[in-house]
Amino acid sequence: MRSAHKLKTVPASAELPREGRYLEGHVLALRGSGRARFRDQAGTSLEVRVPRSVDQRWLAAAAALAPVPAIALGFDSASTPVLAYVFSTPEHEALDEHVRIEAKTIELAASESVQIRTGRSIVTVSADGEIRVRGKNITSRASNLNRLRGGAVRIN
Repeated sequence: MRSAHKLKTVPASAELPREGRYLEGHVLALRGSGRARFRDQAGTSLEVRVPRSVDQRWLAAAAALAPVPAIALGFDSASTPVLAYVFSTPEHEALDEHVRIEAKTIELAASESVQIRTGRSIVTVSADGEIRVRGKNITSRASNLNRLRGGAVRIN
């Protein structure tokens, strides 16, 4: 999806605004309503907002294992700081072995092909309309009709 507005480019020599401040510390726990408990390097505990770009399920699971190193941005004294960056540590490696995506629609787009591979099993979808499924055993099940249709259907 393309954005309707253009991003403003800033020369490398341009100075960043000085109204905000960086807070280095750790996320200790995820709270409800998109907020997290954060402790900065000085030991001050505060609440920070968690943006949608941060996976809240991962952050909650990671914080339950060990404090998560993070950087929050505070823009002025009146607003709640925003969590900007989170960093995985060796204690969090077990969480990186499993990825689960839940959504109404998931779209993968590629100009040539999309391939899913696990061990020796492969599913490949090509831009020319070809779909290949390879595996030791392939099972197709249907609660109603299981139909094979094509210009020609060859079995063995």
